[in-house]
Amino acid sequence: MNYSLRIAGQDMPVEAELSEQGSVNATIAGREVVARFRGISPNQIHLEVDGVGVNAFLADDPLGKLVNVGGTTYLVQDADDLARSGPRRRGLKELPQEVTPPMPSVVVRIMVGQGDPVEKGQGVVVVSAMKMETTLQAPFKGKVLKVNAAEGDKVMPGQILVDIEREAEEGKDTQ
Repeated sequence: MNYSLRIAGQDMPVEAELSEQGSVNATIAGREVVARFRGISPNQIHLEVDGVGVNAFLADDPLGKLVNVGGTTYLVQDADDLARSGPRRRGLKELPQEVTPPMPSVVVRIMVGQGDPVEKGQGVVVVSAMKMETTLQAPFKGKVLKVNAAEGDKVMPGQILVDIEREAEEGKDTQ
């Protein structure tokens, strides 16, 4: 099957064929790859590409899929769907719409409290996974309604760590 994916903002042609249970042959941007894979959990898969094993963590996002590999999170989207829906503004709007970790993590620091005002893109929680820290950001301007985690908590993708009430911006689209 042929796909056109946008990965971290870059369009890439992908041709993939499932060759046997747990194996895929793919050509990604002209590079041939044979990968073995197995599901670990609904949000985690183990990949072996060119003899190198790596865990990938997956999370749904309103804009596509968040894929975390080696501590780096990529937004993966269907480029054909994006082309049909027309141009969009870029920038902080690319943030997930909820404060949730991209992979199983431990909360290192809570940077906000209940009732605090937050700006779009402001750091609200720091999590650590695989010895790497990631700062999770406020997806929009608003007010912290509730902090659902504490320092030292083990958290999973999809778990909302901070509830934020969106503040309507005068004269601007709040989406």
